[in-house]
Amino acid sequence: MPPVSFDRAAEYYDGTRGYADGSAERIRDAIVAYASAGRDTRFLELGIGTGRIALPFIRAGYDYTGVDISPAMMARLADKLAGDSVAAAYRYRLHAADITALPFEAQRFDVIIAVHVLHLVADWQRAIQEARRVLRPSEGGADVVIVEPVWCDGSFSCTDALPMARQLLILDTTLVGPGADLRPYLQAARCPLVIAYSSGLKLDQAGMELANVGIVRIYARDDARHTGAALRRIRSLVGAGLTLDEMSALSASWFMDRAYADRYVGAIFANNRRLAAAIGPRSAIFAPHCHPSLHRQGADAPFCALQLNEPSLQAYRALERLVALECERRDIVVTKGGSFGFRGHRFELIEPEPGQGEPFLRVAMGWRDGWSCRRLCALFEELAQGR
Repeated sequence: MPPVSFDRAAEYYDGTRGYADGSAERIRDAIVAYASAGRDTRFLELGIGTGRIALPFIRAGYDYTGVDISPAMMARLADKLAGDSVAAAYRYRLHAADITALPFEAQRFDVIIAVHVLHLVADWQRAIQEARRVLRPSEGGADVVIVEPVWCDGSFSCTDALPMARQLLILDTTLVGPGADLRPYLQAARCPLVIAYSSGLKLDQAGMELANVGIVRIYARDDARHTGAALRRIRSLVGAGLTLDEMSALSASWFMDRAYADRYVGAIFANNRRLAAAIGPRSAIFAPHCHPSLHRQGADAPFCALQLNEPSLQAYRALERLVALECERRDIVVTKGGSFGFRGHRFELIEPEPGQGEPFLRVAMGWRDGWSCRRLCALFEELAQGR
């Protein structure tokens, strides 16, 4: 899906939108108050258009930068400002650019505004990542911060720093396993409540998928100790608890046994680190960030995500076929499947919907060591070297 430009609508766009008198200024004042903004605060608006949001900021003297893919829309905004008697004193800049590739250095802005724009962007996740890249971490933080310590959108990244959470820090620990060390996040949290949640279907059930269950860990200070009881009440009211069959299946003695889980997950992580090391960060055909251990010591994940240096859907499909043929030829026991956390090894080409990201080959090394584990690593080492 190509970027959506409103060039053709520039002439009549303002006639189809509008606020009651004074509303635009009240919106500005609310944003300024929430962000504790001052005259030195640097604002960035994604999809600035003709200036419905921006005009009150600019006319009040704020440092304001706007980005839009439509030069015609921004020309209408510039025309409005040019007629002001004090236009020379305004501090604003307009950039014709795609918000998925912002033309600014990291941590350039203090506040980012996006109104009625992300639904028009096919790769909106990339736009959010770009916004995060150019946003300066706030000393004041945010009310709620949601973090994945390790996350994957086709390639892996690690969360190095996070803004201060004033009320609640939520950690999605699905990819880092039940034994992940959360102390750095808990020590950095100044908020009364930290919730760590994960899917308990994979790593916590030894790859057997007995029942679909979510696991929540709550770390609460004195004024938030009611949270656990509140969540249990909500679970009962909405009927989100486990069924009797699920409770029976999860009565296995090793489920929620930390020592057992650590041994099982540790073996899976070790095998995936072994695969990542075989591929390496400087492959002839694969992009460098196939696994978090390649760019941060101690980081782990239960699979490797392989992206090609010269990507095309045809090339990815050819790679998947080649892996399947070579595994059969070399007597490697491997299953076609895109999930992770199992006892055996799996691989599958992940093809996101158009505009929802890039394809990648997910290779999920399982718990088992032995012939297939070693030979699968050797196969990908050869592929990585272009052999």
